[in-house]
Amino acid sequence: MNTNHLKARMEDYSRFIITLLILSVYFYLGTIITTYLTESDYGALMMGLTTVSMGAAFFFTLRWKKCSQVLQDQESQ
Repeated sequence: MNTNHLKARMEDYSRFIITLLILSVYFYLGTIITTYLTESDYGALMMGLTTVSMGAAFFFTLRWKKCSQVLQDQESQ
């Protein structure tokens, strides 16, 4: 792969990670609000969405790390 392409991909992945972590915080705060402040049946749904968004952030972190390793290998050659 091209180094510019890998750098652009890593930049996109880092933006995805930050966005998903922010989204996870909002979902978690929504879970706290619906569970403790106002009674609602959406607590489990909100916790599920929090888990899914955290899992997606972890997935993109692994992809970012893989691109970083490939880029380091290309630069060392």
